[in-house]
Amino acid sequence: MALPRRAPDMPPSRFILRRLAFTGPDRQSVGLDFASGLTVVWGGSQAGKSYAVKALDYMFGGGSALPGLTEAVGYDRCWLEMDLPKSGRITLARSMSKGGYDLFEGEFAQALARKSDRTLAENHTTKKESLSTFLLGELGVGDTEIARTQSGDKSTFTIRHFASYLFTEETPMIAEESPIVVDRQSSDTFNKNVLKFILTGVDDRSMVKVPDTKQQRQTNAGRLEIVEEMLNAAVAELAAMYPGVEDLTTLKLDEQAERLDATLEAFRSNLAKGHSALDSLSMERRLLVSEREELTERADEAILTIERFELLATSFESDIRRLIMLEEGAAALMAGAKRTCVLCGADPEHQHVEHGFEAVETSQKAVSAELRKVRAESAGLAKAIASLQAEAIGMRRRIDSLFNDIEVKDGLIEAARDAAVKTREHYEAIDVARKKLHDAMSVERRISGLRARHAELSRFKPKGVARGSVVTGVGTVVGDELAAAVESIFRKWKYPGDPRIAFHEQTHDILLNGKQRNANGKGVRALLNAAFKIGVMDVCRNRELPHPGIVVLDSPLLSYRDPLKSKHKELSADEATVAAAGLNVHFYNYLIERSNDAQFIVIENQDPPFPLPESVREHVFAGEHGNSGRRGLF
Repeated sequence: MALPRRAPDMPPSRFILRRLAFTGPDRQSVGLDFASGLTVVWGGSQAGKSYAVKALDYMFGGGSALPGLTEAVGYDRCWLEMDLPKSGRITLARSMSKGGYDLFEGEFAQALARKSDRTLAENHTTKKESLSTFLLGELGVGDTEIARTQSGDKSTFTIRHFASYLFTEETPMIAEESPIVVDRQSSDTFNKNVLKFILTGVDDRSMVKVPDTKQQRQTNAGRLEIVEEMLNAAVAELAAMYPGVEDLTTLKLDEQAERLDATLEAFRSNLAKGHSALDSLSMERRLLVSEREELTERADEAILTIERFELLATSFESDIRRLIMLEEGAAALMAGAKRTCVLCGADPEHQHVEHGFEAVETSQKAVSAELRKVRAESAGLAKAIASLQAEAIGMRRRIDSLFNDIEVKDGLIEAARDAAVKTREHYEAIDVARKKLHDAMSVERRISGLRARHAELSRFKPKGVARGSVVTGVGTVVGDELAAAVESIFRKWKYPGDPRIAFHEQTHDILLNGKQRNANGKGVRALLNAAFKIGVMDVCRNRELPHPGIVVLDSPLLSYRDPLKSKHKELSADEATVAAAGLNVHFYNYLIERSNDAQFIVIENQDPPFPLPESVREHVFAGEHGNSGRRGLF
């Protein structure tokens, strides 16, 4: 059976999830609402983020009951509101202990207060309307048969087979196995044929022609030729890095890397010590300069005070001279008071009028007292001036000493700064050499992988296929189209380096730069899985084939985890490269740009690297240790 194709001018028919909710007796409903484009749910561990993914998968026909959570005790029903291409807005309800579905036309809020419009069976069946036939009917997919064995045994395609490409939980997200696995019980043949049907729209009612041995040889020869070209290019790339080395096997890159890492660590330690010493010298200089400025200010104040005191001393001297003159005048007048009167010739004992000498005598005593007071104050002022002059001289000597100390510190700082610059220059030079070495090691690993692949292809022997068997999965044309779609996504995410994606026909998985999935770190495997699921949707869009247009990803950005808090611990080398490249920024921007033609729901522990626009729905779970905001799903 071939799937119907859309007219070129028609928008893609897709599902849009609107709300996931949980209800129970005497319980207030809880859940999540989703944007039609991008929804991001992030926050602490044990907050129910992964439970939400399980619940979405459960509402798309998941065969296992939802796992028990302490927080979910008292809730007994799961709800899913969504928009469908034909039926419009509907709400599904299902017991959390499995069973069939109640279907309500309209929104979740309206469905709570009334009976369902109809029921849908749990398992796919043609005798009674089931969830699977209903949802597949919305996509225009009728009865379809998928070959599950080489001999041609078939199973019916259900919505569950689509679900494995829509909802990806954390464990399968980072798994080493291919993302085409439908479930644990499905065979490799069935997994490949499900992918074939999704990407081509052609099921297995009529068997695909089995290639003969000649075609197998030609195919293998073509693959061998491609691997040889990639191998020669990698060898040439490594040779260009070391033009003077004839035998590249003598490089011993691992040993060089260990030595460089040790040297770099030593320089890093010396650089830190140099900066510490420079900081200490700078602090000491600042203290000396501060003391010098303070002493200079005090010395200037002392000099100003001395000048004022000297002016006061001059005033005292003038006052003393004036008082001495007054005292001498009064003494002269007093001396004349005991002589014969010049007017009458009377002797002093016969003189009855003293001509004001008592007043003069009183004035003389006052002048003498004032003179003694002024002389005392003048002497005190002279001592103060002498003390200030001595203090000023001492401060000037200390200032001169500080100038010398500061010059010494300046010399030491300059020497320390020069040493730090030279150390950093050496450090940067070694770091550049280490980067080149690590690039060479990456090329060397690629060469090793390509040689192993070349040896595998060289051992290939064509096998005749028994009559009645089928060709499993997609061919190289569709496989290469899928690989191109995934590579385009990786490049839009700005994956570091020059990512090359190839389709591995044997596993129906994709290879990153010639490496199989298990040769990458967990974070890179998560990115490969996410890009694979989006790439499948893109191929369906390009081929105008049905696809719900939903991609739900649990922990696709695992490379950005905190090694101290995450259960996945330390980052591998390729994960660290991804984390340093800022890929998470381009990842979110890519999903935001695609919000008009698909719905993405991303579950992460880490917050997005930038504020998300208003069109994005963002849920933040504080987790079990949080003390503000929403703690979790329940």
